[in-house]
Amino acid sequence: MSTSTPNSILSRGISVYSIPQELLSNLSVRSIQAQPTEPEPAISQAKPTASTQTGNLPGGAGISCQTCPSANFDTVEEQRTHFKSDWHRYNAKAKLTGRTVSAEEWDGMVEGISSISGSESSGSSSSGSSSQSKVAKLLKRQKISNEDGNDASDDDEALELADRQRRAHLRTAVIWFSPTTPLPTLGIPKDTQFGIHRALFPPFDTAADYLTELKRMQLTGNEDEDGERRLTLLMVAGGHFAGMVVSIKPRSKTEKQDVKGAGEVRVLKHKTFHRYTTRKKQGGSQAINDNAKSKAVSAGAMLRRYGEAALQEEIRALMVDWEEELAASERIFIRASTHGKKSFYGFEGAVLQKNDERFRTFPFPTRRPTLQELLRCWHELTRIKVSHLSEDALRALDEEYIASLQPKNKPIKPVPTPTPAPAAPVLPKLSAEEEAKIDRRRRLEEMIRKGRLDALKPFWTKYQAEYNPSEILGLAASNNQEDILRYLLEEEKLDPAQPIENANNRRAYDLSANKNIRNVFRRVAHNHPEWYDWVGAARVPSGLSDELEAEQNSKKSERRKGLKEKLKEREKQRAIEAVQEEQAEKQAEEKRQAEEAMKLAAMTLGSGNSGSGTGSKGPQKLGGKVGGEGLGGMSQEMRMQIERERRARAAEARFGRG
Repeated sequence: MSTSTPNSILSRGISVYSIPQELLSNLSVRSIQAQPTEPEPAISQAKPTASTQTGNLPGGAGISCQTCPSANFDTVEEQRTHFKSDWHRYNAKAKLTGRTVSAEEWDGMVEGISSISGSESSGSSSSGSSSQSKVAKLLKRQKISNEDGNDASDDDEALELADRQRRAHLRTAVIWFSPTTPLPTLGIPKDTQFGIHRALFPPFDTAADYLTELKRMQLTGNEDEDGERRLTLLMVAGGHFAGMVVSIKPRSKTEKQDVKGAGEVRVLKHKTFHRYTTRKKQGGSQAINDNAKSKAVSAGAMLRRYGEAALQEEIRALMVDWEEELAASERIFIRASTHGKKSFYGFEGAVLQKNDERFRTFPFPTRRPTLQELLRCWHELTRIKVSHLSEDALRALDEEYIASLQPKNKPIKPVPTPTPAPAAPVLPKLSAEEEAKIDRRRRLEEMIRKGRLDALKPFWTKYQAEYNPSEILGLAASNNQEDILRYLLEEEKLDPAQPIENANNRRAYDLSANKNIRNVFRRVAHNHPEWYDWVGAARVPSGLSDELEAEQNSKKSERRKGLKEKLKEREKQRAIEAVQEEQAEKQAEEKRQAEEAMKLAAMTLGSGNSGSGTGSKGPQKLGGKVGGEGLGGMSQEMRMQIERERRARAAEARFGRG
C-alpha cells in the first residue's frame, strides 16, 4: 500500500534516468548488496575502483575478472589468456576460503617455490602438469599457514554464510536502494525502498559500483540529438516481430508523436512484422517440429516454412537498416528463442555479434510482440519500483531469501537389503501308511466318478471308517451316479444331514447334478422317513412315493401328448394354408392369362375390320374366316369368352346403324 502524499514525487513515478538530485545524493544500496560478498582475506587486496570498471565498452562496462583483484583487460583475448594462467586458477580455488591474492602477491608467492617448480617442470611430461602441481603446493602451504595462525576467517559457518550472501547478490533481479536520511521535502515517507532492474547495469562485484553507475546513468540535459542515449527493444515469437529504438531522453510537449499511446516516450524507430509460422493451438515453430519429427509435406507446413524464412529475412534486413541506432544503444533487450536469435546474429553480414556485452533478456514475463507490449516493457524497465517495509521486515526477508539459497540436503536413500529368495517348500515325507491312504482315496473317487458299483461295495465295506459319509454322498450326487447314491443311502445308510467339510455348510442334496439325483433322495426320504431329519437338516423338500411319481409321470405324459397334438394341428393348419395359397396363386395366374388373351383378341378384331379396303361394312358371319383366325391353341373357356365378346360388339354395331 502506498503511503505517498499528493505532492510526493512517488505519485508521479520516477524514471531511472531522471532521479531528483536530492534523492540521488542520499541513496545507498540496501541489505544483502551492501554486505561484503565474501569474507575479508588475510592478505590485503586492492579493490578495483569504479573508474577501472567503467572502461572501453559501450555503457561504461569494463572487462575484468571477478575472481582476481585488480585484474582489468583491454580486450577479450587478454581476459581469456588470464583465465588460463596459474594466478587465476589459484584464486578460483582460494576464493572459497576468501584468500584471493593480487598480482604482486602472487609473484612473491611464486618466487618462494621457483626452484621446486623449476625442477618439477624439467622432469614433467607437460607444462600443464607442472602448473597444476605449483597451484596445489601453494594452496597447501597457504592452508597450513592459516591453520598455524588460527585465522578467524576459516570458520566454516562464516564461509558458508558469505557464499550464500554472494549468491543472493548475484541472483536478485532488482537492485534495491534506500535513502540514508529522511526527505520530507520530496514527500518520501520513512522506510521507503527504491528498486531498479539489474539488467540496466553492467555486471559488478561490489554494491558501491551500482550506486556509482546509477549516478553516471542520469540525464544531464546537455545531450544533443546526434549523440543522444538510447535503448533497443526487440521481440520475436510465434511469427510476430516487434522492434523499437527508444531515446532515454523523454519527448517534449512540442515534438510530434507518431506512436499511439507512447505518451512522453520518445520513439526513434519502430517496426512490426507478422508471418504465418505457427500452427494454431499447437505452438512451436515449423523448423522445430521438422527437427523433432519427420518433415511434413502438407500445404500448411510448406506455408509455415516459407513464413519463417521470409520473417527471418525481413528482420535481418531491418537490423541492417538500424545499424547506426543499434551501435549507439546502451542496452539491447532481446526476447527470442534459440532458433529465433539467428535472425539477429550468427550469419554473414550480421550487424550484431553473439558476444555483445549490451545484450540483455527481459527480466520479467512478456506477452505477444507488439508495439504496445514494447511500451509496457519500457515503462517496466525504466520506472523505479517503490516499496515500504520496515527494517525488521527487510531483515526477515533477507534472511529468508539467503536461507532459500542453501542447498538442500538430499535424503539418503536407504540401501535396500536384498530379500532372500523364498526357500522351496519342503514337502513332508509321508509314511507308507499315509501314502496308502492317499492312494485309496484316489481309487475311491475314481470308482464313484466312473459308476463302478460292484468294485465300490467291497472297498467301502473294508475302508469306510477312513472317510466322511456326507463327503462321499456329495461326491456321488455331484457326479450324477444314481445307483451308487441309492446304495450308499439305503444299504450303507450314510447320513445326508451332516454338512460337508469346506463346502460352505452345504449338504449332499445341495450338490445334486440334476432332477433324477434329487428324486433318489426324495424316494429314500419317503420310504424311510424315520432315519434322518430329511426336510430340516438334510434339506430334502419332500418325499416321493411311487403313486406320486406315477401321477407326475402321467401328468407329464399327458402334457407331452397335448403338446404333440397341438404340434400336429399346427402342422395341419400350415399345410392347409399352403394349399390355399397355392390355389390362389394359380387362379391369379389364370386370370392374368385370360386378360392377356382378351387384349390379344381385341387387337386381332381391330386389324380384321380395317385391314380390307373393299370389304363389306354390313354384318358378317360369326365364326367366319376373319374371326376364326388366331383362336387356335386356346382353351374352350377362352374361346367361349372371346365369342361372347364378338357377339356383344356385333350387337353394338347393329344398334348404331339403327
